[in-house]
Amino acid sequence: MVSEKDFPVLLFIAKKAGLNDSVKTSTTQIALDLNISQQSVSRKLSFLAEKNLIERKVFADGNILSLTEKGIELLKKRKNELNEIFSSKKKRKKLSGTVLSGLGEGKYYIDLSGYQKQFKEKLGKKVFAGTLNLKVKESELNEFLSSKEKILISGFSTEKRSFGPALLFKVKINDLVSGSIIVPERTNHPLDIAEVISEFNLRKKLKLKDNNIVYLT
Repeated sequence: MVSEKDFPVLLFIAKKAGLNDSVKTSTTQIALDLNISQQSVSRKLSFLAEKNLIERKVFADGNILSLTEKGIELLKKRKNELNEIFSSKKKRKKLSGTVLSGLGEGKYYIDLSGYQKQFKEKLGKKVFAGTLNLKVKESELNEFLSSKEKILISGFSTEKRSFGPALLFKVKINDLVSGSIIVPERTNHPLDIAEVISEFNLRKKLKLKDNNIVYLT
């Protein structure tokens, strides 16, 4: 496996030789260009050659270096990864839903100290006692959540009963307010309902009423 510390040498060869040619240079010159020691350059060249990422011919007055097909493929893979990150065409996934009234259970569960303590620890803030319920398409909800990082809220027990764990997925509501979709392990809601929590009363904060359309990103 090539580490991040080895990539500068691979890039140096690509810049000097191109993808289909070779370059004659010395470990001293590479060390000067990359601001690392000559010994480090020698070790990295040996490693890259062992991994069949470069071809290296050693002479008394220097090295002749070129990329192998494997080395070129590795650079192409890195290029694609960077393009994906910086591409202006890349869009955030968006989920739309229709506001609807819930059963009123969210207020009770969200306000439990066993959950609120974890919200504070993992979200950095206390959460309003209640959820904003959105009617969504189940398939779209699943796809949307698959692109999000999961935050585990552990279950806990009191003297009277136990309360199950839940997953949080951070979202932005209408590009204005931060919140999270909460997915309890135990729920009475159908699978096409997204429950959204926030530090705010979202209905009041965003002036929402039943049947309003809300967008999550």
